[in-house]
Amino acid sequence: MGWKQSAPRRFNRRHFLGAAGALAGAAGLSALSCSGGGNGSGQGGPIPGLTRETGDDETVTVAATRPALSERHGETLRYTGYVAGDGVFDPHKTQAAPFYGQQALVLSRLLNYASQTEGIIVPDLAQALPEQPDAQTLIFRLRPDARWHELEPLNGRPVTAEDVRFSIQRQIEGDTSFVRKGRWLVVESVEAVSTTEVKVKLTTPFANAMGLFADVNSFVVAPESEFGPSSQVGSGPFQWVEWNEGTFASVARNPVWHGGDQRPYLDGIELRHPKDASDIEAGLRTKKLDVVFVGRQQADHLMKNITQLVETNQGHSLYFGSRFFLTQPPYDDPRFRGAISIALDRREMVDRFFAGSGDINPWVSWPMTRWSLPQSELTNFPGYRAGAGGRDVDIAEAKEMLAAFASEKTVPSENALFVEAAAETNLGLGSLIKEQLARTLGLNVTVTPLAIGDLIKKMIAQEAPWVAGPDVGWVDLDDWVYPYFHSAGSNNSFPVRDSDLDALIESQRIETDEAKRRQTGFEIQRKILNLHAGLNFVSERVIALQWPYVRDFPIDAADGYQHRFADCWIDRSDETFRGR
Repeated sequence: MGWKQSAPRRFNRRHFLGAAGALAGAAGLSALSCSGGGNGSGQGGPIPGLTRETGDDETVTVAATRPALSERHGETLRYTGYVAGDGVFDPHKTQAAPFYGQQALVLSRLLNYASQTEGIIVPDLAQALPEQPDAQTLIFRLRPDARWHELEPLNGRPVTAEDVRFSIQRQIEGDTSFVRKGRWLVVESVEAVSTTEVKVKLTTPFANAMGLFADVNSFVVAPESEFGPSSQVGSGPFQWVEWNEGTFASVARNPVWHGGDQRPYLDGIELRHPKDASDIEAGLRTKKLDVVFVGRQQADHLMKNITQLVETNQGHSLYFGSRFFLTQPPYDDPRFRGAISIALDRREMVDRFFAGSGDINPWVSWPMTRWSLPQSELTNFPGYRAGAGGRDVDIAEAKEMLAAFASEKTVPSENALFVEAAAETNLGLGSLIKEQLARTLGLNVTVTPLAIGDLIKKMIAQEAPWVAGPDVGWVDLDDWVYPYFHSAGSNNSFPVRDSDLDALIESQRIETDEAKRRQTGFEIQRKILNLHAGLNFVSERVIALQWPYVRDFPIDAADGYQHRFADCWIDRSDETFRGR
């Protein structure tokens, strides 16, 4: 289990952490990763849901015509989010979700997710989805019009097969600073057959082969590239302008992008890190902000006071969870850690953290609907039972497990919980766990908030057997389960050793029938829930509020989707555009 980083410090995380990101402080802006939006089809037609007020004080729905492609161009979109990095600017090394989300505006991949929640993959630098002459070979043919930005040191040269080969090989051969190195170990070889053809051979058939090249961090870079806060040269729809940590970031339109349909439409995008709730409201009222990410309570307040705003929401895979080291007492006993897991009230967490705008998780966060164990089944598991009666049953079972443990071993007088500091400051994650366990089991929990770097040091020194904090979540099933729960997984630091679980995880890696793979994923999660080793508590439903003149604003379940801002545009003909 990885933890999101909230400060620009660098530490060796390979023993314990996976793909972590920058902590998105308060609930409500907790994700900054959203997407979904426009289809980029360029077809004219009605825009549903437009309204106007008549002279008789009536509001009626009217038909509107989608402007021609050429009429969509112009304007700079301004929206809120976290301008929070980890001080690592290389796209293959950074673990800060807001930063690599911004990189997705300017860098390209071979393939992209058109929808992370649905697993829809489309070509980007590739002309089409890869040819697969056999189960272990993928052949990509690059778009001949794909070019690097007209910036030093690449100066608009074509994107080549050698660039693709270099991007993958540098991670496979790189040191542990390449934090996604393990993800590429399924690749046996990468060959630049010609300037526009890439052949990839896998070590074994792999169910998520195409997802590997569409992953949020699978950016293609050039050998000449240098990366810094003011230098991110790519081949994507926008060009990097600036990144001012904690305040502001911006990009400008790439006029020769290969994406087609005269996209992107926007002249640029400004990402603004808000100071506080009043800063967000003032920005919306004056239209200095076009879109904001907020929590449920603030969304209700703003929509009541600015009635023209439109809400879009999306469950986010970022989650708050906990983990135990199974080699250290008392957490080596499944009865003790099971008692803790079952006694914790996840629904209270949803209410406290997100004002009810979220849901409880099995192992795979609930917004990843392709793979997450259905809520209808989850509510039958201990710790997840619904209603007051279900909660009573959970507490009774937790007490029984603790009593069984106490009959043979000594219950510690103090149980040290180490919590990522921002999660404690902003949400009270550790304090709520302490309160719940005192109330239900009479356990004494001491909460120690630590900055992410200090927390990692404690974990490496094996001085933090019980930790809690946030993590970004992932898109494909394999990324959720193989690194963390397979005996050979690079991030299986609990450590879990279960041959039956290994067999299930291995089988989903090669299963090409998605329905069968989904059922295997459900069985894996049932076993993980019973292990009580890594706990995924809750994920938020993130809310975006926007002025109606913003069209096709993207939103999705994890960061790295921001390439889809190429579809977004400002409708100057909309009545709400007046005064912007």
